[in-house]
Amino acid sequence: MYLVDFVNNKAMSTNRPAQIFEAMHDLVHVYRARMMEGVASIHPELTHNEVRALMFVGRHPGATQKELVQHASADKAQIARLVALLLDKGWLQCAPHEHDKRSRCLHLSPQGQALFNAVRQARSTLAADLLQPVPAASQAQLLDLLEQLRGQLGR
Repeated sequence: MYLVDFVNNKAMSTNRPAQIFEAMHDLVHVYRARMMEGVASIHPELTHNEVRALMFVGRHPGATQKELVQHASADKAQIARLVALLLDKGWLQCAPHEHDKRSRCLHLSPQGQALFNAVRQARSTLAADLLQPVPAASQAQLLDLLEQLRGQLGR
């Protein structure tokens, strides 16, 4: 159902939850598009999935391929190909798992660590730029609300 705001000449939805998620969806798309522009300046051939894998392994050194599959919500074969590609490019290294001989622990190589650091810095700079017009207190409140929602969804 829509109401009309005659002062601002805009349609107003009474479905605030949908509006909130639409706004978050739009913001995430803007962030991702700008982030990939930044990634292209760091390494032009780096794909979105490669970035996701490198960032996951960088944040979780020693993670297994199975954990990467769970994080990425992708199938095993797709992640196996991605890991093989990242190993071939010299961005990942793997070691046998201490307790499970079938598993491999993933680590960033020195080149992968350099990419990870550059992408992490680009993400930080972009986030600061996008949030610059928002007062610090509002940023803190937004983070609290999003963390609360994320906690509820984790149940």
